[in-house]
Amino acid sequence: MTTRANRAGYDGTTGGTEYGGRRTHIIQLLRDSRTPLSVADIAKRVGIHVNTARFHLESLVDAGLAIREAEVRSQPGRRRVLYTGTLPNQTHERAQGYRLLSEILTSTIAACYPEAGAGMYATGQEWGRYLTSRPAPFEACHEEEIDKRVVDKLDALWFAPELRREERPHLLLHNCPFAETARQSPNVVCQLHAGMINGSLEELRSSQRVVELEPHAEEHMCRAWLGAVPKRQVDRVPLSFPAEQADS
Repeated sequence: MTTRANRAGYDGTTGGTEYGGRRTHIIQLLRDSRTPLSVADIAKRVGIHVNTARFHLESLVDAGLAIREAEVRSQPGRRRVLYTGTLPNQTHERAQGYRLLSEILTSTIAACYPEAGAGMYATGQEWGRYLTSRPAPFEACHEEEIDKRVVDKLDALWFAPELRREERPHLLLHNCPFAETARQSPNVVCQLHAGMINGSLEELRSSQRVVELEPHAEEHMCRAWLGAVPKRQVDRVPLSFPAEQADS
């Protein structure tokens, strides 16, 4: 039986913020670079040992988030191994299998249960609570610590999150691991993700929740607006779409 004590790798994360945060940083460097980067380039920019950089880069290649290629050069000598970042959900043999499975399951749920949003949100809440380390009895975490824990978990799950506090607080999710599936069935996928975040916030006894979600607010990015815990229990989070999506 799986328990909270032995479930560290159960959710398929990379092992915590050291891996999740660094890999998110490396993904951003690869995608922002106009030219492919070497292991040494990444090690220098991130401030890590070349062996650590190579480990992260190979993990990203294995996950379909980077492409490995040999350097093209006209001069004799050993060719460097270069890496290029891929866009979220770009085709990769191993990752594509999981995406296909997610599309099959999601489309089936959407077709058989048109009002699945509430059920998916509740499922997300349950999993969000399960994947979050519960505070000790009577322990009161500061909101800053809660924010860090939630961002770290989303980071490890490849959402590349960023918390912004200016004006109205919100989470920017720079990468959805299931972007195409979410675009086709937001009432299933997006409600599941919103529920996961709120379940985690609930488990950590936070005073805030995701109160609105904007799927694909910008290319490859979603926005989750944060607010006070609703006075009444809600069965889902309102979704708001860009004008071009709403009209389609």
